[in-house]
Amino acid sequence: MKHLRIALFFTTMALTTTYTHAQGCTQCRDNTAGTPPATQRAYRHAIILLTATATGIFASALFLIRRNQ
Repeated sequence: MKHLRIALFFTTMALTTTYTHAQGCTQCRDNTAGTPPATQRAYRHAIILLTATATGIFASALFLIRRNQ
């Protein structure tokens, strides 16, 4: 029963998320727009790498918390 409630909770949270926009900082956008295309590509790759790293840390923390319970 507990697993069913947890699954229902996460399913509800996944289905009720709202669409969000980026922060839209005009200074960051203007600075990025003024850089060469190679630098813009490097920024995009860096964002992906940072996201992957943060996801890995989060997943590892969840694994460790779950393992220690």
